[in-house]
Amino acid sequence: MEARAEEFVDFLAERRKDSDIMWVSRFTKPLPAHKLAPELVYNRKRAIEAVLADYKIKALIQSQAAARNVPSSTVVSEAKSMLEEMASKSHLPTVRWIGLVVTKVLKRILISIRINDSILHSLKNQMSFSSVQYVYLPTHRSYLDFILLSYILFSYDMALPNIASGMDFYKMKFVGELLRHTGAFYLKRSFSSDPLYKEVFRTYVNSLVSNSDRAIEFFIEGTRSRSQKTLPPKFGLLSIILENLLKSTVYDLQLIPISISYDKPLEELLFVYELLGIPKPPESTSGLFSSLSKLLDSSTHGHVYVKIAPPISGRDFINMKMRRQSALSPNSRVPSHVTKQVAYAVIDRHKRNTVLTPFNLISLLFNERMYSYPKEPYLFDDLLQDYSWIKNFFVKKIKAIVNPPALNVEKNDMEVDADRNEVLESLETHKDLIEVDAQNNLKLKNNPANFSQVQGFKGHALSDKTLRIAVPVINLMIYVNPVFAYLSLPALAALCINLSPKETAIKRYMSLRSLFTSEFALPANMSEPELIKEWEEITGFLTDRSSEYSLVNNKELHSLLCNLLTPFIVSLHVACKTILEWKDPLQCQEKNIIKECQRFVEESLYQDVVPIKHPYSLTLDVYVSLLSSLVACEYVTLDEQGFYKPNRINMETLVLELDNILNSCSSVSYLDNHSLFIPKDMPNLLAKL
Repeated sequence: MEARAEEFVDFLAERRKDSDIMWVSRFTKPLPAHKLAPELVYNRKRAIEAVLADYKIKALIQSQAAARNVPSSTVVSEAKSMLEEMASKSHLPTVRWIGLVVTKVLKRILISIRINDSILHSLKNQMSFSSVQYVYLPTHRSYLDFILLSYILFSYDMALPNIASGMDFYKMKFVGELLRHTGAFYLKRSFSSDPLYKEVFRTYVNSLVSNSDRAIEFFIEGTRSRSQKTLPPKFGLLSIILENLLKSTVYDLQLIPISISYDKPLEELLFVYELLGIPKPPESTSGLFSSLSKLLDSSTHGHVYVKIAPPISGRDFINMKMRRQSALSPNSRVPSHVTKQVAYAVIDRHKRNTVLTPFNLISLLFNERMYSYPKEPYLFDDLLQDYSWIKNFFVKKIKAIVNPPALNVEKNDMEVDADRNEVLESLETHKDLIEVDAQNNLKLKNNPANFSQVQGFKGHALSDKTLRIAVPVINLMIYVNPVFAYLSLPALAALCINLSPKETAIKRYMSLRSLFTSEFALPANMSEPELIKEWEEITGFLTDRSSEYSLVNNKELHSLLCNLLTPFIVSLHVACKTILEWKDPLQCQEKNIIKECQRFVEESLYQDVVPIKHPYSLTLDVYVSLLSSLVACEYVTLDEQGFYKPNRINMETLVLELDNILNSCSSVSYLDNHSLFIPKDMPNLLAKL
């Protein structure tokens, strides 16, 4: 069975032919996403007035004034200031001039932006006659995401949405107001302790959903994925938006999942440093312009792929019974299980529409090589052979989208050389990470940065020696991680599939799946029959004897899937042992646990007694998600003061199980892989391929 037919176009191709100034200055009448009668459309001023006139806001203002013993006018003034700070403001001339700058930058740093534009034409057709509200839900892999989506919509003469943005951007001099003029509305990261702000924000968002002719856009993951894996969804803003459907202020909500994949994210090394606990610099206007100046080398960031999925209808989740109950109870909210169902439906679409780049596959193969043949060089010709194999696996077996061609760009290369050309282009884009030496061997480059002056680690203060090892390896893993969109469950199953009896295999699968629910953004709280059905489907897929990719007759694939999870199993093992062996219960808090885990992993890198060592186990984010899962699975308890206490019998049983898994895996230490690293004092060499 062939892979899905996906038609992409490079919409930068047209921009390279025309005058940028003429293009941004063209006559345009952006198509509104939400078809409303003119008298129902709120501008910024009217939206603010409507929020202040809302009966819930008025009642809250009166109660706050009484509780604080201040005039109600004081609280009204506070609410109005919140709205002035929060509210968006659309201004087409600003959009045009920002579009000019963005066009210049994107044409300079990217080879192409490939998008399945047929879905955009379909959406435009729907928006021209349907009276529903639309919600854009892109993945969040880079600061470029929301600029990119607005740029695409402007290019296709579609109205820019109201975009939920963090206060970090608002505080940037000039930039905050510029973004507001493109549709940004601002919210604080946390405001649960401020009831006035919470209700003002809720009411303002409801006004955008029901009385704005523009769509809503927000990142359901809440923050950028520094690891480039899908993050578990956040439910707060989604729940507020769904309330409008519950209360029938809109006929329907069409939720549009959008998966954005980068050959090379703009923040590549910044992500590595953040994962290791090196604080990111605060956002600033001067920092923005400094970053732009460093990005202007031609085509340094390769391709960007934007895959838009068909809309998900909110009416499929909120039925008439819920609406009737809401009509009888004005203060009713969307049930939490419904919000979670919608959120994970979006996350599932994000995963299934992830476009894999050639470098994702190259990184996966290089990582596997470090496990399977740590002392042997990796020849370029071997990589080409492996690349064709793994690409066919993803395209034909997994039905994934890998490096889709742009139909509007002429193909100059012979089809027989397609894989070779993809690999060469990808290695050129990532020459700062992987290089081919004079003997045609692939080498992972040591990072030349001086880490000795690093201050303010969030976790353990890692040594310069450790950072020089960890930075390139974690950088490589960041490019491996997108494959988990397709392989998280098959990899978990591969660790269990050879166990006997079958009940033991299923039990291990369900245990591991629950522990990595947060790490791989998997739906939680599934029933045992649902999990068994999932197991049967995955194992049937992996053991299909009619397929050349069956684990029954493909040991290489089984090894790849198991080794893919090794650094996460190591991290879980470290976290469990750290909590079990903790001496002072009054110090057993998240920040201290993470710091101790990092310290232990760093020490283990240089100890022969530890069989499996992986620098990715130094990353902070993995421990944050694992601690959350350990609590959810009741291996540890978390009290109100934030102290963790192990449920010792359960935890010791889990550690024994993890010992068995690690003992069955290939022993590997990245410190032994000298053949795959370029020494830092060795001149960079490019093979003439």
